[in-house]
Amino acid sequence: MEASPAFTLPPRVRFPGLASAAFEHPADRAALETLRRTPGLDRLIKWMYELGVERLMRIFYVADSIRVSPRQYSRLYNDLREACAILDVTEPELYVVQLPIPNAVTFGMERHTIVMTTALLDLLNDSERLWAIGHELGHIKAEHLLYRTMALWLASVLKRGMDIFAMPGKILSITLAYALFEWFRKAELTADRAGLLTIQDPQVCITGLLKLVGGSQRLMDDLNPEEFTKQADQYEDMDDSLLNMYFKYLIVLKFMEDWEVHPFPVMRAREIKEWAQSQQYRRLLRGDYPRTDTEAGKRTCAACGTVVTNVAYRFCPECGQELGPVPAS
Repeated sequence: MEASPAFTLPPRVRFPGLASAAFEHPADRAALETLRRTPGLDRLIKWMYELGVERLMRIFYVADSIRVSPRQYSRLYNDLREACAILDVTEPELYVVQLPIPNAVTFGMERHTIVMTTALLDLLNDSERLWAIGHELGHIKAEHLLYRTMALWLASVLKRGMDIFAMPGKILSITLAYALFEWFRKAELTADRAGLLTIQDPQVCITGLLKLVGGSQRLMDDLNPEEFTKQADQYEDMDDSLLNMYFKYLIVLKFMEDWEVHPFPVMRAREIKEWAQSQQYRRLLRGDYPRTDTEAGKRTCAACGTVVTNVAYRFCPECGQELGPVPAS
């Protein structure tokens, strides 16, 4: 009897020349516009650079984590290369740090850097791991890293209390911090779309989120992604009374006070599911998407020479210098 041929999945679609406008979430763009109008932001960027915040963060990870390479965590490195090829992103540095909390973070204006915890790698399967890397690459592709690095550093500082600040005029106001973190949460929705473009299976994205929320190694095969997405509807249905709406407001306020930088996972799962069913996503898979090989909207930073394609950016995502006006199409 002849052996049946092994089943193989079709190769994932790649997106050469992909522009971030192809997958940018509208809420991300709106929150970014609000953030750009927040007083004190330009001075905060300048102050951060003078402190060398990014260099401090990189030195820490070089000294206290494992850098992924072809000879170190080679399977993880291959995942990184595949995700970069799919999204057309220049390969960043990738580190693994020993922590019991599943998480991944991306930072860096001079050097793009992804850090993943061992708990995350132990929790996710191979497909979900690729999804997580694609999510982080989405932040790089969408040029989020200038403001993300600021937000991550501020979250660390603010959790230690506001009393340590003694800068002229106290430019780090609560208003500025709230605007920054409000955008940070919305930017996660854009990165979720990049994760979907990488793995090209919404069930993998939702299962990955589900595991991050409450995944158990012993009961992993008993998780139900469909039931998880239904919780988003249940959450919205709780607006049926003023008391419930007040309680939801208190929960959001608590997240803000704790400087929590991610939106509610059930809402993220539903956003992924809905976008996977959209015409925009289907057009992307067919190769119909905005590309970076057009001159419209391009600006070159006078300080570092970086070419910026995101028309919403006022500052260079690599060095923080103010950009010139967007050229006419």
